[in-house]
Amino acid sequence: MRRFAKFLIRISSFVSKELIEILRQPRLILTLVFGPFLIMFLFGLGYPEQNRTLRTTFVAEDPGVFEGNMELFTGSASPAIADQDVESDKELALAKLALNQTDLVIVIPPNPLETIESNQQAVFTVYHNEVDPFQIAYINSVARIYVDDVNRRLLQEVTEQGQEDAGDLQTNLEGAIAKTQALKQAIPPGDTSTAAQVTDLENDLTTAHEQLATFRSLGASVLVNPFNADTTPLSDIIFTPTEFFAPAVIVLLLQHLSITFASLSIVRERRSGIIELFRVAPISAFETLIGKFLSYLLFETLLAGVITFLAVWLLKVPMFGNWTSYALAVTVVLFTSLGVGFLISLISQTDTQAVQYSMLLLLASIFFSGFFLDLRLMWEPMKVLAWSLPATYGIRMLQDIMLRGASAPATLLYGLALIGVALFFLDWFILRRRMEG
Repeated sequence: MRRFAKFLIRISSFVSKELIEILRQPRLILTLVFGPFLIMFLFGLGYPEQNRTLRTTFVAEDPGVFEGNMELFTGSASPAIADQDVESDKELALAKLALNQTDLVIVIPPNPLETIESNQQAVFTVYHNEVDPFQIAYINSVARIYVDDVNRRLLQEVTEQGQEDAGDLQTNLEGAIAKTQALKQAIPPGDTSTAAQVTDLENDLTTAHEQLATFRSLGASVLVNPFNADTTPLSDIIFTPTEFFAPAVIVLLLQHLSITFASLSIVRERRSGIIELFRVAPISAFETLIGKFLSYLLFETLLAGVITFLAVWLLKVPMFGNWTSYALAVTVVLFTSLGVGFLISLISQTDTQAVQYSMLLLLASIFFSGFFLDLRLMWEPMKVLAWSLPATYGIRMLQDIMLRGASAPATLLYGLALIGVALFFLDWFILRRRMEG
């Protein structure tokens, strides 16, 4: 019994020790409890809806053909289509699409009514510049809704016109009947007025016959759906979800590894007392930070090469861009991520805090960098948080390089590099104060 009591005492001592150790780190507790909750709250606040409005440019090569019916094609009731303008030059509209000045280009078919009367569907050609499979599916659904709306409004106009024509046809038939009765009552067989009545009757009946023949010649599918849409991307390549998300996964891996390694660097040296040796050694905080940046940047560059090799040559992820642009973009992402990691290491008190901050940053990057949902769906004020993450810049740059075959956008590249330089000087300032303190 006494042995069992000692057993319980020893266990309770460890329990109390660990609980006290946890309670001595209130910052860690707040981070563990409220950090993920805050990220989820901001995520729900930042994405109020899943749909976005598409800036749309309509192309009518000969607007005069429509004779005031342009509103039928441009006045869509769908909230997803924002009527931007109407162009007569298709190539100019596609150039605006390539420069991201518009989201959709809808080419109105020439002479659509004549095409329908010849028992064929008039096809709208819808161009987009998306590589995200989910956004492509969204655009396909928007194109289908747009065509259905045009079909509905056209059928409504045709029905109203048909009712008017039916009234005219009824009037013509009534006139033909009256003229026939008058013809029967004609007394003199050779009267010229009788011949005129016969001619009028023949014309009326011929008109009615032609109208009925035109109506009956239309196929049921064309009559119900006179218009159709053909969605066409600027690029002929359609990516699978795996291929599309591969650049984003590469960026998230590199950012997380860089931040984790850097966040554990200085905090461990401070806990072990090595930072005290730096104070008396003939080395400055600037030299210390430069050495750390170069060492980790070299290691992370080799790691990035391995990850890229596995993705491109083994997993067959497409790479249409220039390798120089890719290397430059990855280097800037690693440099800025290391700046974030060293900042975490300088403000953390323990290894556990540093690791927890790194994990929270990874979670925030997954939700707010555009990896999980498109940034164009995000509430505008929340985009400030999104563009404060290195992954946001890296994902955009690697998608443009690998999937679109373009170079890294200069605004994103220089912007991320500027953030990295600012973080470097902030880390240097904090480290210098700690080494001099």
